[in-house]
Amino acid sequence: MKKEVRPFVFTLIVLVILIAAYPSYRIFSKLSIESKIEKLLEQKDYDQDITKKEMKYDSKTGRYFLEVRYENEPDYTYTYEVIDDKILTIAYDQKNSEVTTGLKHILK
Repeated sequence: MKKEVRPFVFTLIVLVILIAAYPSYRIFSKLSIESKIEKLLEQKDYDQDITKKEMKYDSKTGRYFLEVRYENEPDYTYTYEVIDDKILTIAYDQKNSEVTTGLKHILK
């Protein structure tokens, strides 16, 4: 190979590796966050009351969060999100308004 072609080939190889690694990072991030939240749900015995749970991605913040509905609180939808190794719990009612009082399934 000529000396002019080597930097181009090297740059191309690095670019392909970075592009291929990005989906792997997103999958690892999703699984890591999901396992951390589910572990805390099990420790608090909240997992017994779950009727629906779904892992979602917020494209605005670039973070994954777990959306959960509980059998004993069917009017509320809880979202659990990991931020700086802490769990943020937000609950919404059926009108999609944030609820701050009388919640039974808060993770800390």
